[in-house]
Amino acid sequence: MHGRLNTLLPPALLDNPVQAAVELPRALITRANFIPGVRHRLGWRGVRDCAKGKGGLTAKVTGMTGVFGLYLLNAMDQGGAGLATMGIVYFPDPEEELVESFSIEAGIAAQAPDYLDRVREFTLYDDLRSLFTVAVVEIHFSPEGPGVSLALTAPERDTVTALDGVTVTTQNGPVQAVAPGGTDQDLPALDTALPFFESLAASASYCMGHGPQSLSRSSRPGMRRVYGGDAGMKSEPAPDGRDVRFGLGWNMAVPDNPDMSVPDLAWNAPDPLPAEFDGAPWLTGDIPGAANSLDKRTMGITEKPRLILLTGFLGSGKTTFLARFIEEQAGRNGFVAVVQNEIGQKGLDGKLLGQHYAVTEVDEGCVCCTLAGSLRAALTGILSEFQPDFVVLETTGLANPANLLSEIADLDDMLEFASVTTVLDAACGLRALTDHEVARSQVRLADILLLNKTDLADGDALGELETRIRDLNPTADIHRTTHGNVPSTALYGVNFRKRLNRPAPFLPPMGGHHATHEDDSIQSALIDFESPLDRQSFRDGVAGLPDDVLRAKGVVRFTDAAAPEVFQYVPGHHDLTPAEDAGDCFVVIIGRNAERIAGAFRSAVGA
Repeated sequence: MHGRLNTLLPPALLDNPVQAAVELPRALITRANFIPGVRHRLGWRGVRDCAKGKGGLTAKVTGMTGVFGLYLLNAMDQGGAGLATMGIVYFPDPEEELVESFSIEAGIAAQAPDYLDRVREFTLYDDLRSLFTVAVVEIHFSPEGPGVSLALTAPERDTVTALDGVTVTTQNGPVQAVAPGGTDQDLPALDTALPFFESLAASASYCMGHGPQSLSRSSRPGMRRVYGGDAGMKSEPAPDGRDVRFGLGWNMAVPDNPDMSVPDLAWNAPDPLPAEFDGAPWLTGDIPGAANSLDKRTMGITEKPRLILLTGFLGSGKTTFLARFIEEQAGRNGFVAVVQNEIGQKGLDGKLLGQHYAVTEVDEGCVCCTLAGSLRAALTGILSEFQPDFVVLETTGLANPANLLSEIADLDDMLEFASVTTVLDAACGLRALTDHEVARSQVRLADILLLNKTDLADGDALGELETRIRDLNPTADIHRTTHGNVPSTALYGVNFRKRLNRPAPFLPPMGGHHATHEDDSIQSALIDFESPLDRQSFRDGVAGLPDDVLRAKGVVRFTDAAAPEVFQYVPGHHDLTPAEDAGDCFVVIIGRNAERIAGAFRSAVGA
């Protein structure tokens, strides 16, 4: 079992039981989602990290139309073992019948226009966690064995009484939604949380290679929440109902919880398992065709992953489009792997995308320059470990895809080529096409062209840009987008079977050398920051960047904030957004005279 945990968690975590307990659920879910056939049979229908939040994740599970969320409540050491306690939330679909069982306030939140956007980053919103938390799960990690246990605690009925009633303001005036002393919420919390817990437990059995060897169930008298009058919110014994704790252990017994005073069931292997659990999804680690292999072919899944070559000039929004594409495919049970590289000595975009797929950064420098010739090796490693449905090769904004086409043509034994998708900045694209041969080559070779950031460009500028694009590429499909938001079916068709108009220069594999950023005298320069910076000095330094700078990005710490911030710059605009944990602080400057500009910028910001 220790060997299996080594494939789930970094070896250093195995010596840190508390952190191992914190990371284990995410590791179990991620590994279970590597293979579509496994994912489906374990009950997962899509998983996504909360990119901006505090380590939470969201997931869809078979049989539930809403979205589950998992977030950390606390973690502690228990006599050398690690214990992480996490909240399980359930966000019902606004049309789902179960939404009526939540409180009136929760129902109103579920009907709000920004509900789904907030759900994606629910860890940022205290009100969502308060309104929609349905259960708690304990994760125990014991270095002895090592052993793992999962324990779910939830009320059979989570009830809330409104002493003063609830009045809702409508277009026709106030409406008494709940009478004084009436029930504001009556939620079957245990039954709501069980599908998520059972998929998590089934993932544990699959990843450990065997089913649990211990099981326990206990309970305590239920409580209900009461609010109104002068007392605010308080808890009191419920007339009926109970709180139930259900636990499973692998290589360890499920630890007792002293708050659960009524033991109901205890089982340990090799005793016969109680008949009520016949058919439970976590009974065994064996999944037909996948018990000992990550090869989809053993499950009768023989199609090759589809390859998308994603390109676009600096700052066009490739990473934003890619993040949305991955989220969409995850919702459709598709697994996306990314091969990514950036010009410069440090990459950033992999940290911005999340962790529910693979990001492999290969070599330093620019895809199509230093990576040309080693792409097969990178893809061989990814395909053997992750078995994705899609592979996206995201090139740096200064890469000429022509330098990769002959190599891609030689990968047809591994991948099914799908598209060259090029993203353009609608506001700055015309300048890039005028000044840089690489940008023109990216357009010439595309079969899909996304005019992104159209909200920042007026109609005349868009028309002029489209005319220039058609001069370079008369056949590609053009789509106008904002924030890279466009359904993949509109681009590639259902099941990626849309016939794309491939430009003539693409059709024969192209050899030889084609223009790169070095032909445009564009380089990169790295600035490392060893201590926090003054925010205003940094802003002043950014404002003073010359026109020679085409792109800048990195991670910066400021003296007035505890958390690091991600820095993104394109000419005329920059953003600073919170970064949960980004490691070293640095800025990469890309453009002409990069080294000289980097030295001046370092001095300007007081580094």
